[in-house]
Amino acid sequence: MTAQVLKFGNDGWRALTGTLFTEENLLRVAEAFVRYLRNSSLEGRTVAVGFDGRRQSREYASLFAEVLSGSGFPVLLSDRIIPTPVLSFAVLHNACGAGIMITASHNPSTYNGVKFKAAYGGPFISEETRRVATFLEDTPTLPRTTDRIQTADLLTSYRDHLRTVIDFDALRRFAEDPANDPSVMIDSMGGAGQTILEDILTDLGWRAQTIFGAAEPGFYGRQPEPIEKNLEPLFYNVSVTDAILGIATDGDADRCAVCAGEGSWISVQQTILLLLWHLHQYKKLSGAVIKSVPVTDKVRVLAERWHLPFYDVNVSFQNITDIMLKTDYLIGVEESAGFGVKGHLPERDGILSGLLFCELLAMSGKRIPDLLEEIRLVVGELHYRRLDIPAQDLDRSAIMQRCEHFHPSKNLEEFFVEKVRKLYDKETLNGIKFLFGDSRWLLIRASMTEPKVRIYAEGRTENELERLLAEGRMLAGIP
Repeated sequence: MTAQVLKFGNDGWRALTGTLFTEENLLRVAEAFVRYLRNSSLEGRTVAVGFDGRRQSREYASLFAEVLSGSGFPVLLSDRIIPTPVLSFAVLHNACGAGIMITASHNPSTYNGVKFKAAYGGPFISEETRRVATFLEDTPTLPRTTDRIQTADLLTSYRDHLRTVIDFDALRRFAEDPANDPSVMIDSMGGAGQTILEDILTDLGWRAQTIFGAAEPGFYGRQPEPIEKNLEPLFYNVSVTDAILGIATDGDADRCAVCAGEGSWISVQQTILLLLWHLHQYKKLSGAVIKSVPVTDKVRVLAERWHLPFYDVNVSFQNITDIMLKTDYLIGVEESAGFGVKGHLPERDGILSGLLFCELLAMSGKRIPDLLEEIRLVVGELHYRRLDIPAQDLDRSAIMQRCEHFHPSKNLEEFFVEKVRKLYDKETLNGIKFLFGDSRWLLIRASMTEPKVRIYAEGRTENELERLLAEGRMLAGIP
């Protein structure tokens, strides 16, 4: 029987459970990882292994650990369900050679996957993931043992470390003031975040309540992606209580979304601006600002206003991590709600991001709408949107060709293209961004992991935004 073809993503492998994500294919990936480690001068180094709450994730983690153990690698295997950033911290904290996280992140419950973590406590850069893939073989053959597996609590040291990044004293003082009596609603979406945020905040005197806090393989019937359409339960529960903030984390708790006290959605772009504002204006930190190409240009505006180094990198947090490893950074942000900050890890962390928002409210003494107005007075109104277009019946390469020969139509006759930026996945053109100046731009991007074409735009007014999106739809051949 011919072995199934396994396609790796940027930082690992995800697939449909029972179809491609099978025990045999997981063993093939584990053995490829062993060969990668041996060919990377990591022979005999400890590997940390963690898992989320998906169906059989614990068993898959044990299986992966047994392959590592059988090949002579000591293993630190988590004794419980943990978020991905907890696993990443364990790799760094315990001086491991690498880490493995069994999770499919924000994908539907019918998927599972493997994330590769490097010794620096962050995702593999894409080139290293591709190297792992070169070691795949058709049939698993390596021995499996439990001899070198040590089951360990990886969560406690992570929680202790958070005290070095978050001002717990400020959170406690805020809670002790009777005028505040802060309440937070948390939606863990049935994912690996569980009640970690609630436990931390209640220890500091905050009133915190978690909905969908028990890890559940089916995520209570929702896709565990913290986007607006998936968070109605959070919005409702915030709106009918006295909560001053709502926080949601995704399936493996490396992403975070928030809503204001009345239950109103705070967009990812607003969330990014709030985090950057907090780190620089209230925590008084400095460093490079790193964003992915689809993120609002107002991030650049703030970085330049504050004379901070600025990097605008291709899509994927691995590209942000690559810059983080080379510079003194303040923050790295991506448009899919992944944020990494100074003093922590070169990694996304939804738990830390949620705590940063609580810290922002405590240190500023203001509510989210007031903080957004503070930012608006500096950078202007935010007019940004993303359209996700199903692409099963679209020729994505033809769309990219049309974009390469783009000239603004009469719809945009007063717009002048100042710069064109082409985005590549390996050698495949998968996105083109047109910059018109004054924080106005249009990006057409073909997803490499889903059958979708995404259209992003930002304008100075809502009218400009609508015209840019219409131009994008025309380029994509969509009525």
